[in-house]
Amino acid sequence: MIDNSKGYTVQSKVAVQFLGRFSPFKELGSTLIQDIVGDLEVEFYPKGAPIFGPHFTDVAHLHIIQKGSVRVFVRSEGDTFTLKSIGGEGETLGGSWLLANQKPDVTVEALEDTFCFLLPRDIFLKLASEQPSFDKFFRDEFQKDRISHAYSETRNERIRTIGLKRFDYFTIRVSDIIRPNFQVTNLNSTIQQVAETMTQFNIGSVLVKDNSEKIIGIVTKKDLRSKVVARGLNYKLPVERIMSAPIRTIPVEARLFEAALRMVRERINHLPATQGNEIVGIVTKHDIMVHQAISSIILLRDLKSAETPEAMNSLTRNTPGMIRSLMEEGAKASHCTNVITLLHDGIFSRALDLTARFPDLGPFRPSFILLGRAARMEQTFVPIYDYLVVYSNDKNSLATDRGEVCLENITARLNDFISSCFGDTLRFKISAANPRWRKPIDVWSSYIDEWTNNPIPPEMAIAKNFLDMRAVPREDEVSISLKSLLFERIAGSKNFMKGLVEEFLSVKPPVSFFRNAIVEADGTQTHRLDLENRLAEPFTDFARIMSFKYKVTETNTLTRLKSLAHAGAISEDLCSEALEAYEFQTQLILMNQLRSLAVNTVPSYVIDSTDLTELEKRTLKETFAVIGRFQVIVKEQFL
Repeated sequence: MIDNSKGYTVQSKVAVQFLGRFSPFKELGSTLIQDIVGDLEVEFYPKGAPIFGPHFTDVAHLHIIQKGSVRVFVRSEGDTFTLKSIGGEGETLGGSWLLANQKPDVTVEALEDTFCFLLPRDIFLKLASEQPSFDKFFRDEFQKDRISHAYSETRNERIRTIGLKRFDYFTIRVSDIIRPNFQVTNLNSTIQQVAETMTQFNIGSVLVKDNSEKIIGIVTKKDLRSKVVARGLNYKLPVERIMSAPIRTIPVEARLFEAALRMVRERINHLPATQGNEIVGIVTKHDIMVHQAISSIILLRDLKSAETPEAMNSLTRNTPGMIRSLMEEGAKASHCTNVITLLHDGIFSRALDLTARFPDLGPFRPSFILLGRAARMEQTFVPIYDYLVVYSNDKNSLATDRGEVCLENITARLNDFISSCFGDTLRFKISAANPRWRKPIDVWSSYIDEWTNNPIPPEMAIAKNFLDMRAVPREDEVSISLKSLLFERIAGSKNFMKGLVEEFLSVKPPVSFFRNAIVEADGTQTHRLDLENRLAEPFTDFARIMSFKYKVTETNTLTRLKSLAHAGAISEDLCSEALEAYEFQTQLILMNQLRSLAVNTVPSYVIDSTDLTELEKRTLKETFAVIGRFQVIVKEQFL
């Protein structure tokens, strides 16, 4: 029996069962919980009663809410307050203050009549010193462990409910198929000697080492064809003239799909595999195809030969099952979105091949540029194909006029083709089928001037999409010029940056979960959470704003965050937290969309909070806090 001087009592058995439902007590085990129950007290707080506050001189107990709810807030001047959180059953209060021996820095008061279990300070500190998991729960370093745990729980609990056919192509690692008997030649060997080595050993590549025995490059059969035979190069020249350097490698413990993605992305057919700092073998695209260990490569290959939208649609139906398998094997969400983007790029490129039939227009060469998620390599099962067309200004007005007429027809057919591939899941916000978004570079220059000189809110929402761009199938002179122009004008426009900053700061993240509801900063509650606009987009906006200030040229959100940490713009700790939080929310997005696809409904970014586990809620709550830290940094550096 647990009681206090006021006569409030709770059966010990009830307390044991209650604590066993919530972290960090459930990790202690029932025996240890039974040992501490005898030291618990129970306290009642009527609605509006203070539980903690800055005026408290001491924190004597850890409070565990047994029934009722509390609000946590910071009181400001003029009797206003900023809501920080709302807590319900199972929430703990005061743990971090007890560990740090600090006074409360916020006010906690009962939102309704509330009962709390009170664990004395000495018992709490003893548990923290003897039970590492208990101690870490109340410290900042627990966040990364919790996100990692949430990853695992999301995979294990949610994946079982998704009725999609799985693919078993993702368990093989590079070490399973590498060729260990590779050949190495000296830097001063001739091209002919390297070709003879390839013939003698029936291999497609030879590694090149310098005078210090360090491997610095690679020569492949493709190099012999394209750099020697095609150009009539002298076979007696040193191999240094045609080798590819610096050499690109992949760890032997990497999964084969990672090697395949590297090959597709970097347009190479051979990857040396490393163990530590030593090259121990080579994996080739041929090896991968023989083992058929990566269905994304197979899909990309088949997409290149597809002739109709229906054929592409049939191929892409395999994508959800493929991504499910990736997740089951522990792939990070960013790897999954990378795979999806590569497949979507393949569809876009193939659609261009089939629709972009240009007559002989001389120098008229349009560049197709993807924007937003597609440009950042962050596509999901809700494909977004925002794109523009830019072309150089040419004195040959006849060629330009003919080219513009061709573009009008091509972009219309391209949109129809892609829409037929994806159906209801496809989203176009910005499309070059609209003549406004297919212009010569001098018109794009005037657009950029207008956006940067007069950044009004409606135009800002459009202009923001152009801050992430990537040409397909590859960058060219025109696309590079447009990017350079954009960076140059933004760097010189305080108004535009001010507009980006104000928009970013205007979106307040949710503050907490209360029971099954999401609690907004103004105290209102909802059950619908838009993972795209409320979580993913603030991460993207922060990375983009900071990247422009620190001249980071990458486009992908995670790569931008890593580059910002490397440049000292954000701390390594914040970067680590942000990467893990972003990966978690992206996994939640993909899982939610997979579940919709499994029951033949249109996937979206909206999730119902009643579907979230307690661990997922706690992890998302920490993600909200990361966004808050982003906003503090932006305020300090830009306002």
